[in-house]
Amino acid sequence: MTTSVCIIGSGYSAATMALHLLARGMQPDRLAIVGPGQLGQGQAYGCVSGDFRLNVRADLMRLWPDQPDHFAEWATEKITDDPDARTDVGDFYRRRDFAAYMAEQISAFPAIAEISRHQSLAQTITRGPKGWWITLTDGTAITAGTVVIATGNPAPEWPMKPPPADAPGLVRVPWRGDWPGQIANDACVLVIGGGLTALDALHSLHRQGHGGTITIVCPEGMLPPVQTAWDDAIPLRWPSPLRGSGFLRFMRENIGDGDWAGAEWQRRFESLRVNISAAWQRLPVTDQTQLMRRLGWLWSLARFRAGPQASASARVLMDSGQLTISRDIVTGLTTTSDGGFLISLGGGAQIKADAVINCSGAGRDRLMIRLIGDGVIAAHETAPHRPRMTTGLRLVKPDNTPHDSLYAVGPVTAHFVGDILGAASISRQATTLADHLATST
Repeated sequence: MTTSVCIIGSGYSAATMALHLLARGMQPDRLAIVGPGQLGQGQAYGCVSGDFRLNVRADLMRLWPDQPDHFAEWATEKITDDPDARTDVGDFYRRRDFAAYMAEQISAFPAIAEISRHQSLAQTITRGPKGWWITLTDGTAITAGTVVIATGNPAPEWPMKPPPADAPGLVRVPWRGDWPGQIANDACVLVIGGGLTALDALHSLHRQGHGGTITIVCPEGMLPPVQTAWDDAIPLRWPSPLRGSGFLRFMRENIGDGDWAGAEWQRRFESLRVNISAAWQRLPVTDQTQLMRRLGWLWSLARFRAGPQASASARVLMDSGQLTISRDIVTGLTTTSDGGFLISLGGGAQIKADAVINCSGAGRDRLMIRLIGDGVIAAHETAPHRPRMTTGLRLVKPDNTPHDSLYAVGPVTAHFVGDILGAASISRQATTLADHLATST
């Protein structure tokens, strides 16, 4: 088949791209969407557990940038069975509630049902004489004038090599939240990683009354701070030109030496984030590399703050002595004769566990790796498994010139924009790109 614009992906990024194109008058017969599952859910919101919550308050979940309170107002009206959502620092709804919101937003555009959907994965994308030639894993081929890669966060992979084979007690992909009932109440649990997914896992285990010991292994040896009631993040104007040392100095001067668990510290941090992408992209690649090496982990901790519910569960587990945190990395995992697991750490220690939950983060985008390997796009200088891009979200050829009709939006662009992308920042990307494509394709 032939289409004008093909969106690769079926999660939040892809759905947001499609909605913004339709909102600008693009006809559905000019669009195709490639990706399995229910449109708009993806890894982030395709969650069945009521214990897995959004890690930002409702007013920051913005599908429509010109209507910043749209989801918050919808949730206030529609979500009547979740009193735990309301906290002293804002409303933190369940991930599945945002999936329901997305489904309703999609249904508000009847034309979306007319878009050609392909419940398969894109395998290769190559340039042909009449546009882009996209082959799918089911053997289908699509020709498109423009391609937008919006594949979202790839499913997690085990961080150790070789990775263990799937087995009961091993949770490789925890995001759906369908695993807690499979873990015995008295099981010794090891959690790999200490970010927000680990907090979700702790919260879910605590909510179901888990009685066994829990160990978190993460390089930082600490959990993210909790969200605060920060407000009024006035955008800061970054100086230009800027080198890495000046970038770091500007951050320190504006954040100050206050407590990062306080609302004022988070307000200043959020003020920095508003315009950080443009400042980051002006930095020399060598400076980006040095900053990521020194501060990438700390930035992620400060950016990925925990919701109050999950943070409270973690505190209870730590205060009781049921939860311990090991500052280390997991280097190996073997199955023991009794069906348990022996986990090897980088420091030489070993830990026995009955269940292991992989909260080490997203895996690698296999389509992007394939495009780089096939010579269709260039690898980014600081992240060789990620694409080189332009400020207009165009992917770049190996000869360092931008493609005129191959774009990317969403988490796959995080390395380029210099920050972790959430719902609001993805919708801003989609808005900008939709404005361009609606008038140029």
